[in-house]
Order: sequence, then structure tokens, then C-alpha cells
Amino acid sequence: MKKLLFLILTATMLFSCTNNELVKEESVERGVLRIHEGKFAFCGASSAVPTGRKITIQGQEFQEGCAICPVMDGPSISNLAMYGSGGTWGEFNVANNFQTPDGTDKTIWSLFWYYDTTTKIPQFNPSSKSWEMMTPKNRMFVINTDNPATSESNMFAMPGVIIDTTESGIVLAKVYGPLNEDAVPLRIAIPVKNGQTSVTAAKEGFPYPVGTPIPTNHK
Repeated sequence: MKKLLFLILTATMLFSCTNNELVKEESVERGVLRIHEGKFAFCGASSAVPTGRKITIQGQEFQEGCAICPVMDGPSISNLAMYGSGGTWGEFNVANNFQTPDGTDKTIWSLFWYYDTTTKIPQFNPSSKSWEMMTPKNRMFVINTDNPATSESNMFAMPGVIIDTTESGIVLAKVYGPLNEDAVPLRIAIPVKNGQTSVTAAKEGFPYPVGTPIPTNHK
């Protein structure tokens, strides 16, 4: 059951528009994906703000962003190929510290899980300016890095630190990751390109929504 769920969610996350080339790519990339059990930060409905620092992801340098993300408890998908250095956090490596970035319960990985409109998850409500349980609204947008609202941040398998618990019991974490870096492919860091279509559940108009471009054939 867990293996089946793993394959379904992997396909959902990475290959929403599947063709034969992407099926081949998925079979290669799947080797670094693992089910993580326990607490994780879910950043898929969050936005990010630049920190002014540089972060190196898999040997490539990007501007760093910080996202505030709710902490969830349950299964999620992790990327064993993710590692980085610099920025606010410093060195990190998912394969070497699979459960949390530093082995303690004060830090947390930002990982992936799919939530649809039948569920409610913690999200920041701009109207009330508070964190509430809300239905996620997954949306697509075209990347234009000239505008922060149509730029992107990648927080998949990035390190974070638990910072707060709201009055309603929602636990929050600060997560640090690259701005305008493509979450796919999993083993190589590449910048996003203007014109790519990306998927996010972050509110429209907020800067650097956390998401991932719909994969195309990387050549």
C-alpha cells in the first residue's frame, strides 16, 4: 500500500503532464525519493521573501528565500539527493540526516505531500492576518522572474527551524531555500525560465510562491 501511494504521489508531484520521455525520467528520479514518517514542514501553500543571502544547491548558487510553513505530522516524500550550503542555514544533506536537518526536534525538513480540496490544511489567511485551517487551492501560473509574484521559490527537501505555535495550535517553521530554482530534476539544480508553467497552492499576488514548474523534457 505504501509503495503504491508513493508511486501515485510521485507521479502527481512530478509528472502532471506525462509523455513517454517524462515516464523514462521519472523512473530514474524515483530512486532518490523516499517516504518520510513524522513531522515535516508543508510549504506548498506558502510564499517566500528574499533574505539577501546566497544559497548553494547541489553546487549551483541562487538567491535565498525564507518561507513560513506549517508543521504537519504524517507521511511525506523526501529527496535523498538534496544537499546544499551557504545562506542562513549553512551545510545540509538529506541523505545524511534523514529525519531532521540536525537530528533534533527543533529543526525540520520541508517535504512534499499532496492535499486536494477535500482536505483542510493550515494556511495564512490574508483577510484575518492569521493562520487558519483552510482548503488548499492549487493553481497554475506562468513564470516571469521580473515580478516577485510570478517568480518562484523551491522549498522541497530544504531545512527549517520550528519557530512558533499559534493560539489555535498550529506549529510554524521558517524554511530556507533557493529563489527561482526548479525542483525538477531532483539530482541537479537548474534555474527556472520565463514562460514555464508552475503549480502552487500559495495565494495569488504573494511574492515567490513555493511551487514547481510542470516538468518538460530537459535536454
